[in-house]
Amino acid sequence: MSIQQLYINTETSIPNLQFTELLFVEDQLQTVLQKADGLIRQTCISLLQSGGKRIRPLLTIYSGMCFAPLNPLMIEAAVASELIHMASLIHDDVIDESATRRGKPTIVSEYGNHAAILTGDYLFAEAFNILSKQQLLTSMTFLVDAIQAMCHGEVHQADDQFSSSVDTEGYFNRIAKKTGILLAACCQSGAILAGAKPEELGLMREYGLNLGYAYQITDDILDINGDTESLGKPVGADLVNGNITLPILYLLEKPIYGSWLKEIMGLRKITYQGTQSIKEALINTGCIDQAYLTATQCINHAKESLNGIPSSHYKTTLINLADSILHRRV
Repeated sequence: MSIQQLYINTETSIPNLQFTELLFVEDQLQTVLQKADGLIRQTCISLLQSGGKRIRPLLTIYSGMCFAPLNPLMIEAAVASELIHMASLIHDDVIDESATRRGKPTIVSEYGNHAAILTGDYLFAEAFNILSKQQLLTSMTFLVDAIQAMCHGEVHQADDQFSSSVDTEGYFNRIAKKTGILLAACCQSGAILAGAKPEELGLMREYGLNLGYAYQITDDILDINGDTESLGKPVGADLVNGNITLPILYLLEKPIYGSWLKEIMGLRKITYQGTQSIKEALINTGCIDQAYLTATQCINHAKESLNGIPSSHYKTTLINLADSILHRRV
């Protein structure tokens, strides 16, 4: 598989970079997933062929290479991070009853809940099988903490559906758990396998955490003004499901609009016309721009955290990756 094939649908907005190191990850992913049996093997291969940005393996490897040359442990940790991510996406699709992802049918829509849950469990098991090596136990600790955080984040999101009492502090706490802590764990995992010092691990964690904040905020924005074809999934899902995103929080703070939105959310059911009206309000009041500005501030914080990291091509790549988050369309 070529780099061009690997990234044909990812649109990471870094056209001049070729992440050749990810070919090692892709090869190992294929080896791991092809050894499954029966239906699980079929669902795993289907999932692998659906593609993906491979951001978590990229963060793992390039964070490590900021401190030392690429080594096999970094690759294994990168593979484990992607298996964990794949598993979490499958389980999310079961919870959300999602029909499509990346423009293709989800495992749950194609094979049913039973196969989807078992596939997710299998991927988690394979990730822990990799991380159970003595040299990878610290990486396992980072990633286990991230999985626990993701579970708490999903529960908090479910508890907060259609709630107008959520504030920005609660929102950032939730998206840290859902997205940021796993990206931070990937950065720490790669760095520690390269011999990074404790203070350097802290800087890499801050980079990953802020990258995660910005990634989730841009997800919020794309759910409002993205398009289904580019996203590969329906837009407006957050509004319909009552998920409180940053643009919605900003609209709740606006005079008149806030009271109007609280009334709609109090019904705990938003119609198609309602989503269109809310979308127009979010755009007309500048809430989308406000959220984008916040995402930009998070990216600036992420890049600032790298100031204490030695200069290298790999550090530059991480900086460019951070900037690309603000321009993503998928």
